Amino acid sequence: MTEALGILGVGHLASYVVAGLRKAGDNRTIRLSPRNRETSEALRQTHGCEIAPDNQAVADECRVILLAVRPQHLDALLDTLTLRDDHLLISCVAGVSLDAIRQRVGPARVVRTLPLACAEVGEGVVPLFPDEATARELLSPLGRLIAFDAERAFELASTAACVNGWTYAFLDRLSDWFAGQGLSPEQARELVVHSMRGATGLAAGFPERSLRGISDSIATPGTYTRDGLDALEARDAFGAWEDACQLIKDSLDG
Repeated sequence: MTEALGILGVGHLASYVVAGLRKAGDNRTIRLSPRNRETSEALRQTHGCEIAPDNQAVADECRVILLAVRPQHLDALLDTLTLRDDHLLISCVAGVSLDAIRQRVGPARVVRTLPLACAEVGEGVVPLFPDEATARELLSPLGRLIAFDAERAFELASTAACVNGWTYAFLDRLSDWFAGQGLSPEQARELVVHSMRGATGLAAGFPERSLRGISDSIATPGTYTRDGLDALEARDAFGAWEDACQLIKDSLDG
């Protein structure tokens, strides 16, 4: 029998994790903390979750717990929580190290993950540190699970999660441009989204090929693709993305 899942911190992250699990056919019992009552009630009605009377009740009833609170709320929650040695705590708290959480939860085992919003549709990356069988089984339906053996590597994956969020703003800018040229907003959105999906799909389908190699095989001399790529590189358009990544990395390292 599949183990029940408890969730402490019922916000956006919990919502798309629950939706992704249900979409993947995971019908396990999911017990929610009651603090964000509106979101918890919505998940109860939409996805058949149960709402516990308090945080400790979640821990008492579930061996596997997803910790999805914001960093500034972590101490207050852990101050009132008692965990056992058979608990597995899966932390989604960005920027808080494994050791920092271990010191607060006594004998419980702890791993870290950070599912993205696209986990709701079973897409994107699901980082995991360290690798752990129960966590892997739970999280794998939410996207491409990548297990890391060092926390520094996991933090870099957290930076990539921010890139995922920035991409929507980039796609919106492109979509607006195409709409401004005469496409309907619906056509422009579909064109941009599926062009990007095609690019990532090709890259995922040929993992042995370098990303630059795929680009160069398409952007050959004399093509419009090459002309546009040259214009972007002449303006160091990709350098700004590297700068943004470095900003996030420095914040996490600090």
